[in-house]
Amino acid sequence: MPNQKNHVAVYDVIRILAALLVVLGHSTYLTITTDHGGIDYSVPSNVSAVYGSGFFKTWLYLSAWVYRFHIPLFFMLAGSVLALSPIENFKTLLAKKTRRLLLPFFLTGLFFMIPLKLWGGFFDVRHISEIAAAFLTGHESGHLWFLTALFWCFAVFFLLQKLLKKSVPVCLAAFLFYIFNSRLPQGYFDFAFSMRFLIFFAAGYYFDRARPFFEKHSKTVFFLLPCLLILNIADTRKHFLPAVGFMAAGCALLYDAAFCLALIFKKTIQTPFFRKTAGRTMEIYLFHDPLMIVILYYCMQADLLTTPAGCWIYFFCRTAGVVLLSVLIGIVIERSFNRVKSVINHRRAGFQRDEPRNCRGN
Repeated sequence: MPNQKNHVAVYDVIRILAALLVVLGHSTYLTITTDHGGIDYSVPSNVSAVYGSGFFKTWLYLSAWVYRFHIPLFFMLAGSVLALSPIENFKTLLAKKTRRLLLPFFLTGLFFMIPLKLWGGFFDVRHISEIAAAFLTGHESGHLWFLTALFWCFAVFFLLQKLLKKSVPVCLAAFLFYIFNSRLPQGYFDFAFSMRFLIFFAAGYYFDRARPFFEKHSKTVFFLLPCLLILNIADTRKHFLPAVGFMAAGCALLYDAAFCLALIFKKTIQTPFFRKTAGRTMEIYLFHDPLMIVILYYCMQADLLTTPAGCWIYFFCRTAGVVLLSVLIGIVIERSFNRVKSVINHRRAGFQRDEPRNCRGN
């Protein structure tokens, strides 16, 4: 969580929207194939009519739309948050982002993602050593690839800033990375692919300079919302924007929507509860996708899609259910960690109190 001095409430709104959208974007897939595993489900032939209802069709449509830009939104948000407290030292940056991004990557991957994907039938337990090796070399990182990609973006953006100084050259360089990312050396943990998102990271960073304007001009914010919504709907139907264009349009829409919500619910987003909720979004990202694999496994085993009630249970489990489980797991891990930390500190304090007595006894 950002400290009080550098805290911006609208970014909390974007955090929550981004986390919910990534769950929505991942909530409808039935088939995934990788080099080391995968799932391949299909809608049963005797599927309930509820699954073909307008509500479920809208859910599938929104999931497909969100999937086009939900990851660039995370990169843009990361850049905006960095702008609140820029890091001047490269060594400090690497240390902080290793602790914040790489450590969760390895711990979540080895002790949560892989076990749950084994449980959900995504991986074959007979190939566990091969799967672990593929994960450690970045070839089977699943949804966690975002963490290593974000680490690369932090590092490269920092170096570009130091080298080029001003925003226009930095953004131009980031855009060139986007265009020519396929020609870059792949490197460790998909370095080349990560550079596709550097332009969104840079856009988020420099957007923070314009943030006070949007905070002060509410009429502009509310005017832009329908304009951006129409642009996104039109492109979803006609596909006239290039890839970077529709990703930028989606990010712009969600940023503007966040400002609108921040203005409407100004008092709510300033509450400690809302800030704590925003602080749980990392847990949602870390845990949601492996949970989705297990939930999907049991939903298909139970043949839920063949009954109306089953369809609604299926929908709840793959949306709100995943969010609630992710938060609950995060809370349990946090409390367990704090308890262990408290025991260690207590014993350390006791040892320090006993040490002078032992010295006097000697």
